[in-house]
Amino acid sequence: MVALLWTVFIAVSAALADWLAGQGGQLQGGMQALTQWPMPAWIGLWLDPALAETLRASVVWSVEALAAFMPWIVPLLEWVAPLLWVIWAIAMAVLVALAGVGLFVIGRLRGRATAMA
Repeated sequence: MVALLWTVFIAVSAALADWLAGQGGQLQGGMQALTQWPMPAWIGLWLDPALAETLRASVVWSVEALAAFMPWIVPLLEWVAPLLWVIWAIAMAVLVALAGVGLFVIGRLRGRATAMA
């Protein structure tokens, strides 16, 4: 079950990284459009308007900072998916090794239990 969840997580993360790497310039334009997005009226029901505006300002600042680094981030995103699969392989090898050690220990404990009986 752990291996299945780990594999699904890595597959989704790698697909997202590949998609983001393929978006490139469109992603930067979309982020700029996000900064122009008006605050919905229903947010005032849930949050204090001053807090909502502070959150919006921090999101705008984060998007602008990310847009400044976008020319360097997009080429790096091409390396993320292969790196994720290498990390997956290492984690799976560790998982198999732990299972092997666990089976060895269980076998030893059962052997001692039958020898004592």
